[in-house]
Amino acid sequence: MSIEDFLNQVSGDGEGLTYSALSILSGLSLSDRVEFKIGWPEINVEIRRLVITKLIELCDDNVGLDFTAVFIIGIDDYDDDVREQAAKGLWECEDRSIVRPLLDLVKNDPSPNVRAVACTSLGRFTAMFQDGKLNIRDEERIRKILIDVIDRPGEELEVRRRAIESLGRISSYEVEDIIRDAYESEIPELKQSSIYAMGQSSNVMWLSIVLQEMETDVPSIRYEAVIAAGLLGDETTVPYLISILDDYEIDVLIAAISSLGLIGGELAGRALQKCLGSGDDVIEEAVNEALQQIEFYNDPMGTTFEV
Repeated sequence: MSIEDFLNQVSGDGEGLTYSALSILSGLSLSDRVEFKIGWPEINVEIRRLVITKLIELCDDNVGLDFTAVFIIGIDDYDDDVREQAAKGLWECEDRSIVRPLLDLVKNDPSPNVRAVACTSLGRFTAMFQDGKLNIRDEERIRKILIDVIDRPGEELEVRRRAIESLGRISSYEVEDIIRDAYESEIPELKQSSIYAMGQSSNVMWLSIVLQEMETDVPSIRYEAVIAAGLLGDETTVPYLISILDDYEIDVLIAAISSLGLIGGELAGRALQKCLGSGDDVIEEAVNEALQQIEFYNDPMGTTFEV
């Protein structure tokens, strides 16, 4: 199927949105991108929204598919929902050529939902910088724009939250102050995002706060603290996480299981083993995944043999 065939097929009621039809949009050549970009605005807006949504679903199911070119075209769409979903589709993309378009969305897009999603997608690049995979110039641009968004008068809370979360991976005194200010604010949502950012930072300076918030009565805050503990990876948090295995909130309980799997060690492994046989399929699956993760880190080459 050609791009022209695809555009003709979806120009009506969208009945042509089959897996095989959508897969033609993976890895578009330069000429196909040009043809698609010309024809895309002519498709009914409801169908455009559906196409982007289905492409994101396909990416989740098949990591071998690459719809980056379509998502880049989508973030220039005149429809807010299409731009939002297209920006969401770029959140796993590591092509630095999309940094500038995402920054433009954060700075100038009229929709707060689009700005918020673009902030989240930029988090992939702050993570790359943390891993030494992004140059300092791009990091400086991202950091400046995200900080400007946080300080921008009248900016929506959701946008500020996502900017704080993406900044968490950048190590600087300025970012530390932003995280601390958000934590000390009287706004629960900002506090939640600050704890998320603490976990993303990999900086154990936040450990005392994370441990404190693991005991809060607010489930959403407790959840983020439990996740952050796992990401910080300090073995001293294992006993605290084990105590969370009795939590009445299933999401918090699953987060504790996951974090124990991340940290690993004999104590974490024994505690997770005790959770087997609970009779809850969701818990059993989470425990098995955590135990597999511990086993992998203990023996990454698979050299352990039973005797």
